[in-house]
Amino acid sequence: MTSRKTVDFEAIFHPKSVAIVGASNNRLKFAGLFVRALLDFGFAGEVYPVNPQEPEVAGLRAYPTVLDIPGSVGFGIITVPAAAVPRALEHCLAKGVKAAEILSAGFSECGEEGRKLENEVIRIARKGIPVIGPNCFGVYCPAGGLTLMPGPDFSTETGPVALISQSGGHAQEVAREAIAWGVRFSKVVSYGNACDLNEADYLEYLASDPETAVIAAYIEGPRDGRRFMELAKTATETKPVMVWKAGLTDEGAKAVNSHTGSLGGEESTWRAFFKQTGAIRIEDKDELIDAAMAFVRLPQSIGPRVAVVGGGGGMSVAAADACARVGLTVPPFPDAVTERLRMALPPVGNSIRNPVDVGVPVVAPKVFHQVLEAAASAPNIDVVIATQTIHLFMSAKMGSLAHAVASMADESREAVVTVAKEYGKPVVMVLPVGSTETESLDIEKARREFRDFYVEHGIPVYPSLERAARGVAHVVHYYQWRVDGRRASWRAREPSAWDGDASGA
Repeated sequence: MTSRKTVDFEAIFHPKSVAIVGASNNRLKFAGLFVRALLDFGFAGEVYPVNPQEPEVAGLRAYPTVLDIPGSVGFGIITVPAAAVPRALEHCLAKGVKAAEILSAGFSECGEEGRKLENEVIRIARKGIPVIGPNCFGVYCPAGGLTLMPGPDFSTETGPVALISQSGGHAQEVAREAIAWGVRFSKVVSYGNACDLNEADYLEYLASDPETAVIAAYIEGPRDGRRFMELAKTATETKPVMVWKAGLTDEGAKAVNSHTGSLGGEESTWRAFFKQTGAIRIEDKDELIDAAMAFVRLPQSIGPRVAVVGGGGGMSVAAADACARVGLTVPPFPDAVTERLRMALPPVGNSIRNPVDVGVPVVAPKVFHQVLEAAASAPNIDVVIATQTIHLFMSAKMGSLAHAVASMADESREAVVTVAKEYGKPVVMVLPVGSTETESLDIEKARREFRDFYVEHGIPVYPSLERAARGVAHVVHYYQWRVDGRRASWRAREPSAWDGDASGA
């Protein structure tokens, strides 16, 4: 495989020119979509379509081969059928292209014939052209003007999170869905079969990348597990590294092998990996986005002591359980804070203990403000998690009351921002999804507007209390580990969950 020292990652993420081999005017083909997607996304450099059958693609002059392009080419994007890939890559090598991504499928994931083609790609890559893929969606780098296949609808705004993903589907889903939660990316790499550049190469680069503060990874089967583990140990000393490891069940391992031709690995091996490296174990896409949002929005100094504010006795019980499961605490308030809550809330129908039950799901803005202030003022509280049930603020059948209720809702959200600024403590909001009926679309729109408002003001937002607690816990435990070197074991399913040897990772 290509040595990390010979890879010009700047040419990969910020190329001055690209050649799209297989570019087409047929918009029903990925190659036809991709050339337009790159142009629509705003790539500022030269784009050279390569197709011997078409003189022009998307209004640009097309060339029969990469060798016919008159200028230099920084990055090659190969989209031709698998059998034609080795020849296209040879042309890129001869042209002096600095690196290439192979979006085409049909290699080791498809059996023996595909494996032979992939070995041919490896042989060419070792002559001096680093390769991403094959069987991938490529690179997304807002600052470099590059987008993932298949479309242009990712944010053009750069951010501090990087994602390396063996799955193209997960790469584009995370990059797209994270936009709404205020998460922006420095780089995303869908690397597929990883026949040349692999997860360890990207991790090594991102660990020292000044544009990246948080690293996330979706991995099916690492090509260089031991090196990846050693690099993760180093990277986690300065940046959180989140790993969503797929294929740990028997059925998942079979699916992994047919997807990228990788071996999934054993559960005990990966438990040891997380223990020894300090990397953060992620179980699914939602958790990856939730954790990324928490790392971006919450301070490093955050502690595990949580105040929870909401309506309903059942909420209080659920909140206490949710926090305890992930290693957070819900300590009792000091007497002075309890007294402030007593003065703010009605004498009956509520609870002034932590978690705070305000008595009703919808509370007056002034009362909500006072309760948040009281909770945030507690010296033994590090973070406040508060729930707002937007679907109860804005029922579709309120009629003439709708305007007054909407005004009340606006005042309540302003209270959240005010308290967070005044007390200098993070406030995390929970906005549960209400009815999913079509007639409730206006309410869902209002809920998302609330979310956007909080995101704009730097406040993390989650759709459930459990997900909020989990996101906070990841940040708390990672920075605790940075201080004392111990990874909290709330992920453990049983007492011995971290036992094992990571030598096979």
